[in-house]
Amino acid sequence: MYHPRGVYPAIPTPFKRNGDLDETGLRDLVSYYGSTGVNGVLALGTIGEFAMMTDQERRTAADIVVGAANRMEVIINAGYPSTCETINMARYLKDLNVDAVIAVEPYFYHPSPEGMAGHYLAIAEEADIPVMAYNIPQFAGNSLKPEILESFSKDERIIGIKDSEGDSIKLQRFIDMAPETFSVMVGWDGLVSYGICMGASGMMVGSASVAPDICVRMYKAFIEKDIDRAFVAQRELNHYIRAMQVGTFPASVKYMLSLQGHPGGHVRKPLEDLSEEQKRQVDRHLRAAGAMKELVM
Repeated sequence: MYHPRGVYPAIPTPFKRNGDLDETGLRDLVSYYGSTGVNGVLALGTIGEFAMMTDQERRTAADIVVGAANRMEVIINAGYPSTCETINMARYLKDLNVDAVIAVEPYFYHPSPEGMAGHYLAIAEEADIPVMAYNIPQFAGNSLKPEILESFSKDERIIGIKDSEGDSIKLQRFIDMAPETFSVMVGWDGLVSYGICMGASGMMVGSASVAPDICVRMYKAFIEKDIDRAFVAQRELNHYIRAMQVGTFPASVKYMLSLQGHPGGHVRKPLEDLSEEQKRQVDRHLRAAGAMKELVM
């Protein structure tokens, strides 16, 4: 059974100024990540603005990502508020031969813990594909509890969880409760070093989309047990994380990619691209990271 380990950028979805999906830009962006040494990509997550996209656009984007990924592992978000829609998307992604689907916890309504567990068990059973849970309550409005891993153990096709809640104690409980082959992936950028030190399998973070080289260097340092080198990389990454917090997420990520010469594109309304002052704030953070000389200005 597939089990992700290592560095997986959570990648944005480029949109044109008029809001259309930039298919060429997305293809080029995925191809770029294939040259960076990351293990794979996570597409159509929060940073990918999946909630702003139609069902057909999500399928089109998935087609492009898989087609451009070459030898990279591909994990794509299949999550919808309903179990039925999520299963339908997971089946579509299985036909594309993705390595796994990830599903954000059902959002807007508030299922019970039993309903949440049943949601993921149904996806694994009906779509028959490796499934990851995606815990991001600050966006979804619901939170997965570590105890859900007991239910997940009933089906080996539920292979992992991306924890983006930002609670270090809860992340540790996910790690402690996980079976040996279960992949707990750090999804909160500022907790990458902590999580991997505590036993997480790797990272699935937005900062890896703008600083993949730093994230790969950090992960390798941890694997080689060079903690000092890993923490130096985390300090470098922190400048990018601060830059990501400017403006309406994920506008700053797209701006940083454009500075690097990559097709970040625009955000979709009602989200807003960065103002000129916000761009200057991002520039200051990148200057602190020593990155400005490498950027396309």
